Amino acid sequence: MLGVELTGSEVRVIELQRHPGSEAPVVTAVGMDRVDSPAALAPEARLAAQADALRRCILNAGAKARRVALAVPQTAVLSAVAPFEGGLSEEALELRVMLEAEHHLSAALDTVALDFERLGPRSDGREDVLLVACRKEVVAEQRALAEAAGLQAVAVDVEGYALWRALGEARSPREGEDRVTALFLLGPGALQLFAYRGAHLLYARSDAVGYGEEAMVSEAALAAYLEAAPAQAERALASLYGAQPTLVIDEVAVAGAGAALPGVMAALEGRLGRPCWITDPFLRMALGPCVDASLLAAQAPALMVACGLALRGGTV
Repeated sequence: MLGVELTGSEVRVIELQRHPGSEAPVVTAVGMDRVDSPAALAPEARLAAQADALRRCILNAGAKARRVALAVPQTAVLSAVAPFEGGLSEEALELRVMLEAEHHLSAALDTVALDFERLGPRSDGREDVLLVACRKEVVAEQRALAEAAGLQAVAVDVEGYALWRALGEARSPREGEDRVTALFLLGPGALQLFAYRGAHLLYARSDAVGYGEEAMVSEAALAAYLEAAPAQAERALASLYGAQPTLVIDEVAVAGAGAALPGVMAALEGRLGRPCWITDPFLRMALGPCVDASLLAAQAPALMVACGLALRGGTV
């Protein structure tokens, strides 16, 4: 399975294979490529440029898979946890979800793609169900990108859920069962906060605080980001505590390409007053012969979403 993440100016791919009887998947291909000025292009030209970059990326990485999973941004989805009668079959629950989703999500069902997931029983005998909706055109854009690149989109996921899947690979399996994790995703255009309790996404927030290419080459731009990003991270956590005053955060993890910028981790820890750790979902995975271990380790925080998407695949 190929996991494909498309940011504003870059495409990232991870190919994983999981063999019968193996405990961990094998990383068989890794790739990253630039998308030239996508925001300045008309929609059709932008799609063509993104598809070209995706094809190049896959070719250069040596990936063989043509079945792909992609993700829509967390900001593009509506979600809600709703109680339903316990013991319903999958078909009966799906019917109930279709009947009640508009009430819980405040969205017209004819305009959105809808999915749901059982979260588990409640103390009153009912069952919590996660409802997720995204505008149909946003999902269609992801499928069109895959088709234009000659690929088969077998899943369109949500960014926050893909991150959680990769987070489970970045730490000991027992650590995440009931822990509350605050995960910062430091991207070129935004700083995002995701809060998880075990496998449940509790909170998500995105703020337009990005590092841009200038931070890679300019000391002044890097210094400005090292000032702005930790301050915004502190405000994001304050917003989380405001929404859930009794929440206790057990750990703070950091992902995204921005995690590798010089001084970022020290600045975050200093501002938040607590230790933070950089995510690496490949720690327990085997590497194929064409994968550079040192390069993968350096890029690991930036590949979290793509990895989480690739983890949707089964055995081969």
